[in-house]
Amino acid sequence: MHYVLFLLICVIWGGSFLMMKKAALVFSPISVGAWRVAGGAAVLLILWLIRRQPVGWRQRDIWSLAFIVAAGYTWPYCVQPWLIAQHGSAFIGMTVSLTPLFTMLASVPLLRIVPHPRQAIGVLGALIGMGLLMGEGFSRQIPATHLLLATSVSLGYALVNVWVRRRLTHVPPLMMSLLSLAIASVILQGLSFWWPMPTPASPEAFWPAVISLLVLGVFGTGLAMFWFNKLIHDRGPLFAGMVTNLVPAGAVIWGWLDGEQVTGRQIAALAIILPMVALVQFGAPRLPIESSNEPAVGS
Repeated sequence: MHYVLFLLICVIWGGSFLMMKKAALVFSPISVGAWRVAGGAAVLLILWLIRRQPVGWRQRDIWSLAFIVAAGYTWPYCVQPWLIAQHGSAFIGMTVSLTPLFTMLASVPLLRIVPHPRQAIGVLGALIGMGLLMGEGFSRQIPATHLLLATSVSLGYALVNVWVRRRLTHVPPLMMSLLSLAIASVILQGLSFWWPMPTPASPEAFWPAVISLLVLGVFGTGLAMFWFNKLIHDRGPLFAGMVTNLVPAGAVIWGWLDGEQVTGRQIAALAIILPMVALVQFGAPRLPIESSNEPAVGS
C-alpha cells in the first residue's frame, strides 16, 4: 500500500507544476498558493468529519506547528508559483530533487539515523541524474537569488519531514495535514490581497486556470499531502522524501504531454533516476515509531 501511495503522489505532484503554470495565467502566484491550500484544507476537513479521528495535538506542539506551517506550507506555496511564473514549470519542478539529500543529512543529527550505504548510493546517484536535468536550466541564466529561493523550498521540506518524524508521530497524518493547511490558508489568503492579479493571456485561459486550481487543491494539496504525511509517519522521512526525485520525471512527462520539448539529456537523466529511486525504496527498512504516554489534547 505504501508503494501505491508513493507512486500516486509522484504522478500528482509531477503534474502540479504544470497546473500551477496554467493557473498563474489568470491568478497571481500568491493567489494560486492560497486557493490550492484552501481547497486542500476543505477536502481534508470533509474527510476528517467523516472519519472523526483523534485530534492528537498537544499544547507543547505549538512551536513545532508554527515551524511546519511556515517552512513546509506557507513559504513553498508563496515561492513556487512565483518562480514557475518566472521560469516555467519544468525547471522549478526539478529543483525539489534536492529534498532527499537534505533529508538524509538532517536525519543524522535530528533522528540519529545514519543512512544505509545503499540509501546513500541511491540518493547520490539520483542527484547525478538530476544534475543532467538541471544543466539545461542553468544555461538559461536564471539569477542566483532565484536558484537560492528554489533551494530553500527543498531545504524547508526536508527539515519539516524530519521534524515531523522526531516530534509529531503522535499526531494522526490526517490532522497533521488538515491543521497545517488550514493555518497556511489563512496566512496566504491575507497575503494575496496585497499581490496584483495578472492580465489573463486570453479569455480562453480562465476556465483551464480554475480547473487547474481545483485539481491542485483536491489532489495536489489535500489528498497528496495527507498521503505524504502518512508515508513519513509509517516509513520515515527519507522513504517519503524520495518522492521528490520522481516528481521532476513526472514534470518532464506531463510537460511532454502538454507539447513541451523532451531532449535526449532528459531521457538519459530519467534512465539514471528511476533505478536509483528503486535502490533506496524497495526493501527499505521501516523506522520504529516512538510512543509517548503523555495524553494528547482532543484525543
